[in-house]
Amino acid sequence: MSDRPWLVTGAAGFLGSHVVEDLLARGERVLALDNLQWGDVGFLEPSLANPNCSLLVADIRDAEGMRKLFARFRPANVVHLAALHYIPACVADPPLATAINVVGTQTVLSASIPSGLERFWFASTGDIYPLGDAPHREEERPSPFNIYGQTKWMGEQLVALAARDHPTKCFAVGRLLNLYGPRETNPHFLPELIKQIRDRPDAPLRLGNLWPKRDLVPVDEAACAVVEMTMAVPAGLTTANVATGTARSMQEVIDMIEEILGRRLPVEIDPAKVRPVERPHLQADVARLAALIGWTPRSDLRRGLERLLRGEGVIS
Repeated sequence: MSDRPWLVTGAAGFLGSHVVEDLLARGERVLALDNLQWGDVGFLEPSLANPNCSLLVADIRDAEGMRKLFARFRPANVVHLAALHYIPACVADPPLATAINVVGTQTVLSASIPSGLERFWFASTGDIYPLGDAPHREEERPSPFNIYGQTKWMGEQLVALAARDHPTKCFAVGRLLNLYGPRETNPHFLPELIKQIRDRPDAPLRLGNLWPKRDLVPVDEAACAVVEMTMAVPAGLTTANVATGTARSMQEVIDMIEEILGRRLPVEIDPAKVRPVERPHLQADVARLAALIGWTPRSDLRRGLERLLRGEGVIS
């Protein structure tokens, strides 16, 4: 690997702040790039105390700004996480989702390649897969389920084009499933559930659909997988699911938390939280990731939930 720095876009976000921590723990120099519109600079405070970490406040949609930034710092390795991730936000504003997730991705690619890029990792999503109950394999024909998945599939195509045009460089696409853990920036099911348990311990939980099944991935282990995947991929393009290979329903999540807490959690379905269109099942085949880096994130959800509840102050 090069002795030049890594650059992480979306570094003040959920996954980004964990990727920065993982890289610093390995002794790497890190440029943490974020426009701080959705991220939280507080997530980076421990990392910024490390002399190997620098914060760059910039917007990936700013082509000239990105060109100057990459020309100045010449990062060898780029982990591109910056995106509009929250599906309801993407559905509410498709032009913004496209501007950030598609145009922003091309802007980062266009700026990074001439600056001496060696390795590029792009955050895609399991939402590019068609509906189905079987674990999804990377060879499946994409059929995005929503505008978020569509923008990420378009981003994948841009990365594939860059890999074709620059065959000596290493490009990786990681199709992320549902991450969970500390520092979540969007009101997904688990953070909303835990917030209600903490803030209104005696009130019924008001939640959306409980029947969808998801492949739930610990965010710190996903971050480690991102870094090791970036280092492991050969020249050209490699695509791999970043997941556990196991799916659990939201009702199963509640059942596990009830066991951990030792008490019942009454639930009321809140129509305002029910998505009008919901994917029933999302699960990934993780054989390719295991072959590439030698392991996959753990599927021990109970252990992960205990850590999360402890970190959020719900249990001691």
